Amino acid sequence: MSEQAGREGGRESGGGGLARSAGFVAAKGAGLIAIAIIVGVVLLQVVDDGSSGPVSSAADDEPAVTTTTVADDGSTTTTTAGETPPRTPDQVRLVVLNTGAATGAAGVLSDALIAAGYVNQVDASDWDIDRPGSTVFCKAGLEREATALAIAAGEGTTSEPFPEPAPPSSEEVDCVVTVGAAA
Repeated sequence: MSEQAGREGGRESGGGGLARSAGFVAAKGAGLIAIAIIVGVVLLQVVDDGSSGPVSSAADDEPAVTTTTVADDGSTTTTTAGETPPRTPDQVRLVVLNTGAATGAAGVLSDALIAAGYVNQVDASDWDIDRPGSTVFCKAGLEREATALAIAAGEGTTSEPFPEPAPPSSEEVDCVVTVGAAA
């Protein structure tokens, strides 16, 4: 009897050992899967240099358009559009300058542009020149942004190449919007 009890006890402990073995094997397998995932992520970060980029869309297949602008002084500016996507309004840094309009007109236009998404602005100011109407001046390469900004600034706003010498408060901006006296 004692021998039989010993065998039954051995089976019980063997059964418990078997359950513990299965749990250990499952934990070991989960650990190996976790390690494989970590190694995969690390390898993707190290091996993928990003040069392949995302799958292109139809807009990316548009050919680049090169334009040359001749200023009044005979200097030329050559720009190529279509190589990069245009900046969104919140990415365009700008300043609104009063060039002969009523006091506060630059602030009013600045507020209207903020409402249109042009939130990245230097405080509106004055430019001590007289210019009729509203004009957008953007630095080279931002012609598409200049067109969009001129539309947002309102009917009759024109777009011109960035002037030399540069307008006041324009050192840290991409575009300058002027508001002058009514034409």
